[in-house]
Amino acid sequence: MKTHVVITGASRGIGKALAEEMAGNGCVLHLSSRQIPETVTAFCREKGSKVHVYPFDISNTENIDGLATEILRNIEVFGTQSFMLVNNAGMLQPMGEIGRLKTDAYRMNLEVNFVAPILLTNALLSGLADTEISVRIVNITSGAAKNPYHGWSHYCSTKAGLDMFTRCLFEEKGDQIRVYGFNPGRTDTKMQDEIRAESPENFKYVQSFIDAHKKGALNSPEKVAACIKVVLTSDRFPNGSEVSMKDF
Repeated sequence: MKTHVVITGASRGIGKALAEEMAGNGCVLHLSSRQIPETVTAFCREKGSKVHVYPFDISNTENIDGLATEILRNIEVFGTQSFMLVNNAGMLQPMGEIGRLKTDAYRMNLEVNFVAPILLTNALLSGLADTEISVRIVNITSGAAKNPYHGWSHYCSTKAGLDMFTRCLFEEKGDQIRVYGFNPGRTDTKMQDEIRAESPENFKYVQSFIDAHKKGALNSPEKVAACIKVVLTSDRFPNGSEVSMKDF
């Protein structure tokens, strides 16, 4: 019996590491990003996974139903035991105070971090509604969901919204599916590079991120991916809960 795993933002960072971590063991991978490096798909196929690639800009939320349709078309109900969705794609730009940001750039952040994962989840659950396939969903969250950061109004707000969506999803469907929030903490990805390159004017806490990098205090994407795999493949944590790296 097959397990189908959908990962958004799979081209690098946590998404890439998770694809490589989940490869093999009967997993069929569905990887979405604007561009998936051939090295990622080749590695996963070498480990024995069938890999479907969906070149897609997740900010184009008006086309999310089309992405979901493509994914569902590649899932054979007969012979499929479980379906997993990891809403990983996210962005931090543009950083800066409210009132100084361009509307289009600000809107893109809201679309990627909040609108897209909710619409994709809705469309995929709708397509799987009449099946007996086991469903598990992990939404990647952040400490910024609970703590306001100067210059991150969009990121903090969208992650807080995604946390509430996770809770609502559990409230509505906790007896049918398993759903989790996962906080990876400060992880050594391109997003951290962007933070450290920002000016104190746009992000006044930048020095703390520079210091954390110098001290080697960042989690590796591979370590984070291994922990997410535990959430996806075991019942170690209560359904509907938020899991963080501190829980390992």
